[in-house]
Amino acid sequence: MNRSKRRMYRWSLAVVLVGASIVGGAQPAAAAVSMVASVVQEPGDYEARFPDVVKLNDGRLMAVWHRATAHSDAVGTIQLSFGSSNGRTWSTPTPALADPSTMAGIDTRDPKLGKMNDGAVVLTFFVPGGRLYYSVWKPGWTRFTDPEQLVAPGVTGGIYSHGGVLALADNGTQVDQVLIPFYTTGTAGGAHFMRATWRATISPRLLVTSSSTMIVNSNPPGRTYTEPSFVQFGSTVVAVVRAEQDGGGSPAIIVKWNPYTATPAFAYQSFTGVLANSHHLLKTASGKILFTYGDKAQTYRPTVGMLVSNPTATWTKGTVTPIYNSGAADQANPSSVEIATGTFLTLGYNAKPKSVSPTGGTLWVMESHAADY
Repeated sequence: MNRSKRRMYRWSLAVVLVGASIVGGAQPAAAAVSMVASVVQEPGDYEARFPDVVKLNDGRLMAVWHRATAHSDAVGTIQLSFGSSNGRTWSTPTPALADPSTMAGIDTRDPKLGKMNDGAVVLTFFVPGGRLYYSVWKPGWTRFTDPEQLVAPGVTGGIYSHGGVLALADNGTQVDQVLIPFYTTGTAGGAHFMRATWRATISPRLLVTSSSTMIVNSNPPGRTYTEPSFVQFGSTVVAVVRAEQDGGGSPAIIVKWNPYTATPAFAYQSFTGVLANSHHLLKTASGKILFTYGDKAQTYRPTVGMLVSNPTATWTKGTVTPIYNSGAADQANPSSVEIATGTFLTLGYNAKPKSVSPTGGTLWVMESHAADY
């Protein structure tokens, strides 16, 4: 089968799987990537922004997103849906919080998920003004608990987040330790993390004990560092930090350190040629990282991805695979899971208004494979 026929076959298969509602929507950005399902199409002017997805211990998937009519300056709520193990079917969305009134009238932004070692899931989000909260879900539950605010010791001003919490592997006497990434704004801001102890049955469930700064803004002048995200490989935590220079693209920063030492010793790398926005890190079964991100170097910042083969060593830019491009300026913020060895699902949302695109407001599920990268 020649390349053009393969491309037509994959797109035709995607249409069959998703159904008639896919017609008129943006296509996958590459022939190797298939659009296999939709989680939701929000009604009216609402859109499913800033999604995150995690694989639960029972094999199901959990997705959350920011349901709002605009990127900012609108009151958005966090929605929740559970997906089948292959991501083809999803439950009817519900408010993520068991008692939504706890955040009534407040814009709850950038929901992110982190799975604890016992199978519980911690949801983090921030609200305007820079207050960071977390809620908890446990196996057998249908919603998340009432949110509790996270306060970073020694940090003044607003704090924000875009990466899920990381449950560290137990190491000797260091048990149930959690890293919570966050960032602060302004010339004295930067990328940081809190350290906390996970307490499954005691309030607060995340007992914050310290905070650390990875990298500060204005170094060099005009540079900002935001949206840190973490994964762990043995005794090394690997972070990617979004960087911007005077509001424009700048290479992402890779940070590595041993989380079990009393004082972190950070090692840094500028990821030359990779202008990554609102990225996601997925540790794969093969020991690689699926690194998906909004590509600031391209018009509309579409979602792309690459496999990083040796994450604890120097990162080398590999094959960059297009994953999803809605053709709108406000997109990306991808999140991925591995449903079988070498088979990945990545979420992408169509931020176009329905007056322009009949599938506007849809949260899509894109499938790719290790061979695509």
